[in-house]
Amino acid sequence: MFMRVISTGSTKGNCYALQASTGEIVLLDCGCNYKKILRGIDYQISNVEAVLLSHGHGDHTEAFKEIMNAGIQIYTNDETVEDMNIRTGELMKGVPERYPFRVGSFILTPFELPHTTYDKEAKILIPCLNYGYLVQHEEMGKLLYMTDFEFCNYSFRRMQVEHLVIECNYCEELVDRSEANYSHRLKGHCSLSTCKQFIKQNRTESLRTVTLVHLSGQASDARKIQQEIQEVAGSNVLVQIGRAGLEVDLNLCPF
Repeated sequence: MFMRVISTGSTKGNCYALQASTGEIVLLDCGCNYKKILRGIDYQISNVEAVLLSHGHGDHTEAFKEIMNAGIQIYTNDETVEDMNIRTGELMKGVPERYPFRVGSFILTPFELPHTTYDKEAKILIPCLNYGYLVQHEEMGKLLYMTDFEFCNYSFRRMQVEHLVIECNYCEELVDRSEANYSHRLKGHCSLSTCKQFIKQNRTESLRTVTLVHLSGQASDARKIQQEIQEVAGSNVLVQIGRAGLEVDLNLCPF
C-alpha cells in the first residue's frame, strides 16, 4: 500500500492516490488536469474504485467531469453535489458525515471540517461544507485526510491513527495582510500552529507518517514547517512535504 502525491497546492490543484497491493485505487480529491491524474496513476484508470471529494472548490474538483465520464463514483457531501449542479443518477453521491461505508477493500468515514468561500455578491466569507476522511485498510491501518480547514472539532487519539495527510497552508508571520484573499486564508485554511496543535493532541505511538500538503506558494516556509512538525510528531515518525511525485509507503507489514 502506498500513497502518491499527484498534485498539491492552490494553484496546481490537489489530488492524491492511495493504492493497495491488489491494484485498487482511491483518489483523494481530483483538483488537477485529468491527464495529469492519468499519468499519476500510471494510466490504471480502471483500477480506481472511487474519488473522495473534500468540497467543491476548483483546486479539488477540476477533473470531476472526466472522472464521472470514466464511470467512476465520486463521494462527497450533499452541499457540494448541489453546488456543482449534479443531476440525480450521475456518478457523484452525497454521503452523511460520521457514517462509514465500504468501497472495495477500503472503509471510508467522512467528517466535517470548517471551511469558507467568498460570496462575490455579498462580498463576505460564508461557510463552505467541507469533508475530511478517515480511510481504513488492512494493509495500512488508519489514515486521516484533512485539507482546507481552520480547526477540527474532533479528537482521533483513541483511533490510534497510523498516517496523517494534512494541510499546513501558511505560517502566520508570512501572511500578507493586504492580499485580496487574506481573510479566506485565515478562516479557510490550516496554519502551522493549528497543524502542530492537532498533531500534539492526536498523536500516539501508532503514528508512522505525516505528509504535509496544500502549502501556500506565498505564505509558507517548507523547511520551517517540516522541521517544526517533525519536532511535534517525534523522531520515529516520517514527516514529509507533499510534492508532486512523492510516494509514501503506508504498509504496516515490512515485507
